[in-house]
Amino acid sequence: MNKTQKKWLFLSVGISVAALVMMLLLTFDADTLIALEKCNPWFILLGLLLHVLSIVFWVMRIKLMCWSVGYRVPFVHSFNLVCSNMLVAAVTPSQVGGEAVRVYELYKAGVPTADATVVVLMERVFDGIVLGIGTIIGVCLLDTMFGDLHFPLVYIGVVYLATAFFVGALLLFAVFVKRPRWTKWIVTKCSRVFTLCWDSQRSHRLMASIDKSIDRFYVTIGHFAGRSKLGLVFGLLMTVAFWGSEFIIASVLMMGLGREPMFLISFIIQLLIAMIMMIPLTPGGVGVAEVSVAAFYSLILPASMVGVFVLLWRLIMYYFNVVVGLIASLQIVRREAASAPRQKGQE
Repeated sequence: MNKTQKKWLFLSVGISVAALVMMLLLTFDADTLIALEKCNPWFILLGLLLHVLSIVFWVMRIKLMCWSVGYRVPFVHSFNLVCSNMLVAAVTPSQVGGEAVRVYELYKAGVPTADATVVVLMERVFDGIVLGIGTIIGVCLLDTMFGDLHFPLVYIGVVYLATAFFVGALLLFAVFVKRPRWTKWIVTKCSRVFTLCWDSQRSHRLMASIDKSIDRFYVTIGHFAGRSKLGLVFGLLMTVAFWGSEFIIASVLMMGLGREPMFLISFIIQLLIAMIMMIPLTPGGVGVAEVSVAAFYSLILPASMVGVFVLLWRLIMYYFNVVVGLIASLQIVRREAASAPRQKGQE
């Protein structure tokens, strides 16, 4: 991890810690102590295990999608790939940094860069489809079944904004899938900006390489739409399983604190929060996540429990990711360090 990455990690963790401390100070009272005394640690452990299960679903999504286009990526490599991705995602806005890690690690597993890029982009598309449809259904249910909760309009407004942002990104992706020439034109123009000082021969080689990679990208897209449709089915099923497992965690933590799980309303709230966190505002969504969870769950939990609930939720959903991601990243660093002498010897 270089200095820039460390800086972003410290900034991300610092914002999260500050937000959690502020919430605990604002909500901690005698009732909080009573709730902590009654807290069932087995439910907390179950919440953590559900999060690990979500990671397994993510790993299987990558494996099955790669398999559908003809590549065998080992489970252990895929697991380490997902875990190292979580660290970078935790310190980049909208978690976009994780995509580059996944593409690189798939490349190291023998998947060509263009094909790896398609797999990773399709993961985002599946996330968008599941979260987008789920959010629309969730908002409708809020109006019909939970109108008595009186969700502030500003909350719903932010959710609509986030949904529009993500749906717009999906539509833009669909347009470029249908228009390969537009993709080539934009990529070529952007590349020329960064190669103004290059000689013509070197620049020509780069353009030829980019053109070849884009062609390969669209070939793989075509495979998913044709003979590799099974990969789309598996990818979508694993995406549903991933988000379903993640969203149940909040209800499990509520049971751990001695409250009713309220599965349906909690599931809807988790959908809304996940969509809000897609907006690239802060590194890893820190601050935004804590405030969003506190704001929504304050409508269904006693004020004295909100701070503790947010703390437990973030310990599982964020801090666990950072720790596991650091361990996985160290494994990658060791692998790269070990392979460097061999590469020099081959040269």
